[in-house]
Amino acid sequence: MPETTRALLTAQAAAWQRILDHPFVSRTSAGSLPKATFDRWIAEDYFFVRSFQRYLEALSAVAPDDEARKVLADGLAALVPELALFEAAAAERGVDLSVEPSLVNLGYSAYLFTSVDEGWPVGITVLYAVEKAYYDAWASVRDTTGPDTQYAGFIANWSSPEFAAYVDQLADLVDREPLTPAMTLAFDRVLRFELAFWDLVHG
Repeated sequence: MPETTRALLTAQAAAWQRILDHPFVSRTSAGSLPKATFDRWIAEDYFFVRSFQRYLEALSAVAPDDEARKVLADGLAALVPELALFEAAAAERGVDLSVEPSLVNLGYSAYLFTSVDEGWPVGITVLYAVEKAYYDAWASVRDTTGPDTQYAGFIANWSSPEFAAYVDQLADLVDREPLTPAMTLAFDRVLRFELAFWDLVHG
């Protein structure tokens, strides 16, 4: 692992473990997550992904070269079936996707755009942190559940070889940048937002 992402992940090893051990993740793995909890997550995360779509568009506008823009374009394209996955699950489970998002969700979504305003190195660090956290969390769920789990679609979306390769591409973009205090702070903020988001939906 090159220097920048290695330094970011090493510094946040304890927080990273809290993500993997979070009750939302562990109870999803065990199949013991209450339906109302997962339904709440669907509604909240759907709002977040729609905000995330606009954030990726904004980040693409400040990308330094065609290689970076191509990686982000692939990420944007993947959000189309991802949103459709949420919509299908919501329809099947009777979840209202138009509900008011939580203040934590609004804050997290707003921070995405703030990171772009801080420039490419911070913006791409935020993107890597979000996607790496989701890959590792859902890969841990994948490794402890069977193919017949009700969460199969979401597991496949965020733990597939294709998504793993995308996360690696994001890591490569981050590793082109020398580590700065602003990037370290951004990485830390994403992890705190992720934990707060899951605390909210699990609470």
